[in-house]
Amino acid sequence: MDVNQTEQEQIEALQRWWADNGLAIVCGLIIGLALIFVWRGWQSYQQTTAEEASDLYTNMIIEVRDHKNDKAREYADSLINEYSRTIYSDFANLELAKLDVEDAKPDDAVKHLRQVLDHAHMDSLKHLARLRLVRVLLDQNKTDEAWATLKVKDEGAFSSSYAELRGDIYARQGKYDDARAAYLLALGKQGPETNDTSFLQMKIDNLGQKNTE
Repeated sequence: MDVNQTEQEQIEALQRWWADNGLAIVCGLIIGLALIFVWRGWQSYQQTTAEEASDLYTNMIIEVRDHKNDKAREYADSLINEYSRTIYSDFANLELAKLDVEDAKPDDAVKHLRQVLDHAHMDSLKHLARLRLVRVLLDQNKTDEAWATLKVKDEGAFSSSYAELRGDIYARQGKYDDARAAYLLALGKQGPETNDTSFLQMKIDNLGQKNTE
């Protein structure tokens, strides 16, 4: 057998195979490398965005601490408008709602809390927003809307707070027996990590006084 001829046939076979498949291989390599670069770029962008949002949030908290609410609102608006895909936008809406309540602007507070309720990145933040929203609605004497807002299938780790707010609504409606039952349920649902139950107990005691009036 002619060894040179056999090698030549192998080379020709490889050439034919490369002619048939080479372009696809090169394109696959290029696409693969491009995806790697895009993924790394996206991760870098995400990290940079998160760091920028974190810095803005820190600045907002500092301004709130120093009672510079106008400046705090500016930072919060930046987080909401420019970093809406981060969890810090939810924190900003919650903080704005708190400031709105302090400034006697309940309608603005409701708007920010509903924003969290509808778009929050974490279920726990949605629960927190819903509970705060119910309190604001109660302060506005919107008991029917507050009751409807409390309706949720899964209360998560917030079942005690939900029960307490149901008690608040019952008390506002003059349904003191239902309110007491709700408060007692809330008291029973509080975890072992809850040390101070005095405020909830005070609500229960106040119901006793109302029943004697």
